[in-house]
Amino acid sequence: CNSDGENEARDYIWNIKLGELCEFQSLHGHTDVPSENRNLFQWISEQRFEYCRKELGEYSTMTEEREKQLNEIGFQWKVEALARDHDSKWCNYFDQLIEVEESYKEAEKASRVVHFSMKTV
Repeated sequence: CNSDGENEARDYIWNIKLGELCEFQSLHGHTDVPSENRNLFQWISEQRFEYCRKELGEYSTMTEEREKQLNEIGFQWKVEALARDHDSKWCNYFDQLIEVEESYKEAEKASRVVHFSMKTV
């Protein structure tokens, strides 16, 4: 049985970690914390685990209020959604790279034509 003091300490720590995640999100525009940031990464994993437990109807420390706070900053609960998002971003960047490469090739062709026409004058 948990005492009120233990619950208050857990809530305090949870709020500190939420603050760290909010700061990360405001700096980077997402909540996908890299594993190098071990403490926050572990906390995020625990939140996903607790959310899954809640969804399965098991005892969970994930309250409605905590879920709401995480949703408000765009927290992604499912790792698959993160992977799809990364794949989508990667594809967009790759498409941009192809466009730049094609533009470069066109500019290079135009440069050769100008250079060749200057030689023949």
